[in-house]
Amino acid sequence: MSKAAKFIVIINETITSMENNSILFYSNLFGKSNSLGEKYANENLSGQNFSKIQNDFLVEILAIGEEKKPLSFLKIDSRRLINQNLEANKAIRVSDIVYFSLEDLILLLKRAEEVAVQRRHDLIWIEAFEVDSILINTAQSLGYERFDFEESSYDKDYPKRIYFKKQIHQSI
Repeated sequence: MSKAAKFIVIINETITSMENNSILFYSNLFGKSNSLGEKYANENLSGQNFSKIQNDFLVEILAIGEEKKPLSFLKIDSRRLINQNLEANKAIRVSDIVYFSLEDLILLLKRAEEVAVQRRHDLIWIEAFEVDSILINTAQSLGYERFDFEESSYDKDYPKRIYFKKQIHQSI
């Protein structure tokens, strides 16, 4: 059976799986200190954070894996406040990407682009850590271009974040 990226409903079973996968992914990504990866996951991808997303129709989780146990996933955020000042009419952000294979990462990013087209966004942008060379190389290979973005809540405990964007062209 082939893999597919789809939106998931956030329930206790998915929360537990996503929390565990987040800790594992970010601990591996940040390398030197497992505690830093765990700290990031607890601050940004905890059960409490996922529960908030459950009630926010503008932030969604796109995932690959079993129905109640998503393995790889990302957040799609279409809130206007986070997407302002990007020289776009309607932008969508992809962030907090957790993946365990290049195939999963590509499927997730391509599906996020499909969602952007379906919802008539004109720009999709990705938030990445500079230590995530797989994500950076994959984004660039899919036509994303690096750009400067001022983030007001940048936490210096974590590796520097870098940003990539891609114009979405609507077909008529």
